Amino acid sequence: MVLQNSGRFKADRGGGDQDNQDDGSSMSALKRLERSQFTDEMDSRFGFDRMKEPGEKTGWLINMHPAEILDEDKKMISAVDYYFIQEDGSRFKVALPFKPYFYIATKKNCEREVISYLSKKFQGKVAKLEIVPKEDLDLPNHLVGLKRSYIKLSFHTVDDLVKVKREISPAVRKNREREQSNDAYTSMLSSALSGGNVTSADEDGMSKSISDQLDNIVDMREYDVPYHVRVSIDLKIHVAHWYNVRYRGSAYPPEIVRRDDLVERPDPVVLAFDIETTKLPLKFPDAETDQIMMISYMIDGQVRFAH
Repeated sequence: MVLQNSGRFKADRGGGDQDNQDDGSSMSALKRLERSQFTDEMDSRFGFDRMKEPGEKTGWLINMHPAEILDEDKKMISAVDYYFIQEDGSRFKVALPFKPYFYIATKKNCEREVISYLSKKFQGKVAKLEIVPKEDLDLPNHLVGLKRSYIKLSFHTVDDLVKVKREISPAVRKNREREQSNDAYTSMLSSALSGGNVTSADEDGMSKSISDQLDNIVDMREYDVPYHVRVSIDLKIHVAHWYNVRYRGSAYPPEIVRRDDLVERPDPVVLAFDIETTKLPLKFPDAETDQIMMISYMIDGQVRFAH
């Protein structure tokens, strides 16, 4: 049989925006709830039932995955599902809520005005706004311990984070390009010609009206860190370690404490697979037009093929 590929372009289902495909930002709350319930059902089939009754278990962390759960107010919030194997081979999972976030930097002494603007513009999307000092490696003298003030934007869901990021990032990009094109001499000259006094660009930013506060945002940081990676970094929860998991009900987040005294790991069943497909030259395979040639898989070291 000759495998053919017309090479005809077909639009991706649900739109071609990669961000929409990754985080489900185009989905309604109902669709996201249905997806969460379907994930729980599939996990239960493989023995990973969610902890629902208060109690404490000890398990070896085997996997993690971003998820969404309902809080006490029946609103969707972002969380990470952690999958554990117990010493006797039984399995369970637990969801740990965590507010996703990213940082923005503003012109000097504009933090308060920008926070006031963002809290009104993104009311209902931004859960918390706060000023935090962070090390900035772009500063010429950062090695002496100087820190820069950043605004930390926290959200209830990754979906809200992506929506706000999309609105802010074009302004940040434009502001950075403007800064790169204007040197100090140009800034001083324009200030002198307009007002007769030589003022810095930072001081001029303070006089902007509230409608121009997006022009005061000059940088975004840590907006592209995957959500489950962010949670694991901040809370120091890593795969292939033993943990005590204490669940106190849906009103409280679970407590996940590492057990360094346990070193012997369980023996999980490992499945690996590989799919060979046709494709156009110098292109990645396309599920709409390319065909599967062979599927191979391996279970606990035993290789098998399915043609």
